[in-house]
Amino acid sequence: MTKRIQYWLEKLVAFDTRNGIGNEVPCAQFLQAALAAHNPDTLILETAPRSRDRSDGAYVLAVWGEPKVLLNVHLDTVPSGQGWTADPHVLRADGDKLIGLGASDIKGAMACILAALETGKAKNVAVLFSGDEEAGSEIMEIIIARGHMSSAPRAIVCEPTGCRVGQRHRGFMAYMAQFSGPGGHSSLSDKVAAPVLEAARLGAALGDYGAAHIDAGSGSYSGLCVNVGMIDSDGAHNVIPTRAELRVSLRPPPGDDVAAREVDLAAIFEASPISELSSMAVQPPLQTRDLSGFAPYFAGDEARPIDLPYWTEAAMLSAAGVDCVVYGPGDVEQAHRPNEFVTKTQLLAAAKVYARALFEG
Repeated sequence: MTKRIQYWLEKLVAFDTRNGIGNEVPCAQFLQAALAAHNPDTLILETAPRSRDRSDGAYVLAVWGEPKVLLNVHLDTVPSGQGWTADPHVLRADGDKLIGLGASDIKGAMACILAALETGKAKNVAVLFSGDEEAGSEIMEIIIARGHMSSAPRAIVCEPTGCRVGQRHRGFMAYMAQFSGPGGHSSLSDKVAAPVLEAARLGAALGDYGAAHIDAGSGSYSGLCVNVGMIDSDGAHNVIPTRAELRVSLRPPPGDDVAAREVDLAAIFEASPISELSSMAVQPPLQTRDLSGFAPYFAGDEARPIDLPYWTEAAMLSAAGVDCVVYGPGDVEQAHRPNEFVTKTQLLAAAKVYARALFEG
C-alpha cells in the first residue's frame, strides 16, 4: 500500500492549496473524482466565499450507508515561506521521508484514505475533505451550518499527531481593539485623548484577568494563556497618536466555559474607551466525551491518548454534537516549516487505522 499512498500524496502535494494564496477548488474537484470511483451513496462538492478575501474555499463529502464515523482532513496548507531547498509542490523521497508542502499537515492523511479505499468496499462511513483550516475555519462553519458533516456520531479529525490519539486541547479566542483620538503634539498630552495609553491599560486589565485565573484548568492545561501580542499606533515619543490597535488572545483549557469567558471579557472591554472591537476568533476547546467509542479503530500504542498543544477543528465538530478524537501521520514539529516531511512508516500505520474506519462499519 505504501506505493499507492505515495502516488496519491504526490498528486495532492502538486495542488497549490496554500491558504490565501492558492486555490482549493481544483484540489476539491480532484478529490471528488477520486471518491466517486468508490460509489458513495452521497457525494457533495460545494464552494463558498470566505469573508476575509472573498476567495472560494471548498469541501467534499462522501457518505456510504449509515455512517458510524466521519474521517475529516483539511485540504489547505499554510504558505510555503522561505527556506525550501526544492519546489514545495513536487513530492520527493529521502529514505523513509516524503517531503512536500502539506505532507505532514495533513495531505498525508488524505493520501492514506484514498489508498485505503482501493483495498475494500467502504460501508457505514463518511469522508469529509474540507478547506480553510489554516486561517479562519470559515469552511467548517459553513459545513456545520449546512449539516454536511454527515450524521455520524463520531469523527476522527486528521492532524499530525505522530499516529497517536489526541483526546483534548485548548480553545482559542482572539480580539482586536482599536482606539482613536485627535492626535497632536506631545506637549498637549495632558489634555488630548491617549489611544496608546488606553490600549496599554486594556492590555494590563486583560493580563490581570489571566493572572487571576491562573488556576483554571489542570496539569499541562493550567491557566488561560492570555497573550497581549501587539500594540501598534501612528504616534512617536513626541507625537500623540490618532489611533492605536491592541491584539490579544487567550486559550481556554479543555472543559472551560467559553461563553462565560466571553461575558467576562465583554465587561473588561466595556470599561475601556474602545472605538472599535473585533472578535477575530472564538473557538471552543476539545474534550473527547467517550474514548471507548473509538476503540474499534485503534490498537496498541496508537490507542494511548495524548494531549495536544494546538487547536483543531475537532473542537467545532464536537461543539456541534459529534464526539471527536484527533489522529494522523506526521509530526507537528514538521508542520509549517521548510522541507516539511512525513515518514512512510507513519503513513502506512495511519492507513491501517483509516481502513478499519472505512470497512468495519
